[in-house]
Amino acid sequence: MQFPHESLAVYEKALDFFEGIQRHIASWSKRHAFVDHLMRAAESVLFNLVEGVRLRSAEKKVLSLDYAIGSVLECAACLDIAALKGMLARSASVEKKTALLDICKMLVALRNSWYPSHVAEDSVPYGERSAADREDKVFYHETMDRYVVALDFYRWFIATAASDRPPSPYVRSADTLVTRIVLNIAESNGRYAALSRQTFLDTANAASAKLAVLLDMGVRRGILGKSEVASGKGLLVRVGQMTARKDYPVS
Repeated sequence: MQFPHESLAVYEKALDFFEGIQRHIASWSKRHAFVDHLMRAAESVLFNLVEGVRLRSAEKKVLSLDYAIGSVLECAACLDIAALKGMLARSASVEKKTALLDICKMLVALRNSWYPSHVAEDSVPYGERSAADREDKVFYHETMDRYVVALDFYRWFIATAASDRPPSPYVRSADTLVTRIVLNIAESNGRYAALSRQTFLDTANAASAKLAVLLDMGVRRGILGKSEVASGKGLLVRVGQMTARKDYPVS
């Protein structure tokens, strides 16, 4: 006897990913905001897959898989952050993201088998790019300008705002916000409806504005220099423009 979800190959793959990533999480400091996100997202893939199998309504089953797909993309973004911070080798990050891509494709196939009559509204791709185009990029969102610029800001943050300093409350708050930007941009690409995707972009947009304020506060407190903050804020402005609603005026 077994539960219906236990017969699914995608469930076993998601369990394998969960098991593998726990070994890393156990050795990583929880002061890094992405660590808790990664742990919860890996669990969410499994829980939402199982919920989709359990439910009877086709619409609700599909919605649960949408949540699972979003969590897969969140996991992938966390792995990018881990690599940026030097906590995970780039090759290991690519390997684990490739496993996540397989899970994502299987979830999409399962979703379509449950609700074949559903037509995605302005659907977005989940597959990888060509070898020449992607380098170490695995998911489509990794090639999007807003995601690339968000990671560029993260690099600046690591090198400037968080370099050679103890993790003060200020730095931890900034780390939480920049992590929120990266994860929400990635997860926005996992939603079929444009309105749902914009909700995640709105969250990233709000976080970029708050982060700009934190940088100004850092200057006033003498933690950061005004000149060194200029380049970081320039990247944040670009993130804000690319995540703003189309009906918002952009100066």
